[in-house]
Amino acid sequence: MTLATDFQPDQQPARWDNHVGVYEAVFEPLSLAFARHALDRLDLRVGDRLIDIGAGTGGVALLAAARGADVLATDASPGMAARIVARASAMLRARGRVLAAIMNGMALEVPADSFDAAISTFGVILFPDAAAGMREMARVLKPGGRAAVLTWTRPERYELAVRLLDAIAQVHGPLPPPASLPAQLRFKEPEDFRALLTASGLAVEEIVAIEESWTLPSARWIADNIAFAPGMAAMTDGLGSDRDSVMRLFVETLERDRGTGAVVLTAVAHLGIARKPAESAGGDDERVTKG
Repeated sequence: MTLATDFQPDQQPARWDNHVGVYEAVFEPLSLAFARHALDRLDLRVGDRLIDIGAGTGGVALLAAARGADVLATDASPGMAARIVARASAMLRARGRVLAAIMNGMALEVPADSFDAAISTFGVILFPDAAAGMREMARVLKPGGRAAVLTWTRPERYELAVRLLDAIAQVHGPLPPPASLPAQLRFKEPEDFRALLTASGLAVEEIVAIEESWTLPSARWIADNIAFAPGMAAMTDGLGSDRDSVMRLFVETLERDRGTGAVVLTAVAHLGIARKPAESAGGDDERVTKG
């Protein structure tokens, strides 16, 4: 696989500042559906210290705090970090348990061996240097601490993107193949994902493919809020004068198939669980579950 010389839109933290609200409304519910599986496997105890790397709008950090963890939520986007602060202040069960920091996940400004657990929900896998992000995650974990990392897989089953690309192909013509693999999909194969985790020095305990769904108000609402991330905004803006026709067809076909009310869409992700060795670590396996 090859990496683009220029960072992709979703790899540029400053761009996320313009998508905070719409990301939280549209996409965070799906991220949380996957993150709940990760938190379950981390089996956090009250008072455990958790670092959330690439924390976005903070939904995962708030979930962990509600389970009793003390969370440092880091994100390189100032807008995202500010939103975490606001949400944590407003949530009674999170007050005093969630600290937000603007931080480069590839060079965390925290001491080594500081956290009982670490989580990254589609964050580290977006970094320009994902390997550096994983090494930092491993560095800040205490010996014996566990990490949970989520990455996208099976893009043909990411229903929103499949439907949008089909509408683009029908109206605008197929998009040209990207010069490099989208950052979100660099670790879609389990062997590549396992290699990323292992290279950090962590011992992989399991990699599991999980299917999840999220419910959105309507096809029209999705179309109106499709620019929930920098990459989606760049793709739809790039359609130029065809954009309205593409989105109209997207809505028409989705309403034909699912009706004009609430819409349920699905996606598949890999969840990797790994441990920082104390002295030695066991093997790994891969399972498939459906959420």
